[in-house]
Amino acid sequence: MSALQRASQAINVVAEKALFVIGTAICIILFAQVVSRYAGASLGWSEEVSRHLLVAITFLGGTVAYKRASFIGLQGFGHLLGPAVQRIIVVGLQVLTLACFGLIAWFGAAYTVKAAEQTSASLQIPMAIPFSVIPLASVIFMVHVLADIARTVDRKAS
Repeated sequence: MSALQRASQAINVVAEKALFVIGTAICIILFAQVVSRYAGASLGWSEEVSRHLLVAITFLGGTVAYKRASFIGLQGFGHLLGPAVQRIIVVGLQVLTLACFGLIAWFGAAYTVKAAEQTSASLQIPMAIPFSVIPLASVIFMVHVLADIARTVDRKAS
């Protein structure tokens, strides 16, 4: 296993643990919100925090789903053309995927920097904090895609 593939695996382990913590936090916060409303009070910040955490779960969960190959796959005509052509098609698609996540990381980082001047409604934190998950997840996706490209090329060399 190459260093890139080990790094991809290590990042995925951290992302999975972060998803567990974030999911648990959302459950606790929303439960506390329901209990507090039933008691006649309200946690004004709970909805905003839950919304930001849900966005983080979406982006980080996508990276874990990619790493686990849990997305829907399609077996196209490349399968009929033999293993060599299929590898070329796979690497081509991986390079396009890498470019896509590179663009998302670039524009996500630019948007995150612009959002630093804005603050959230109830927490009064810079909006760059919740938005930073977009370029972070994109970079994680890029590491996973690069590891997949390395694995595909290694398989071709064998």
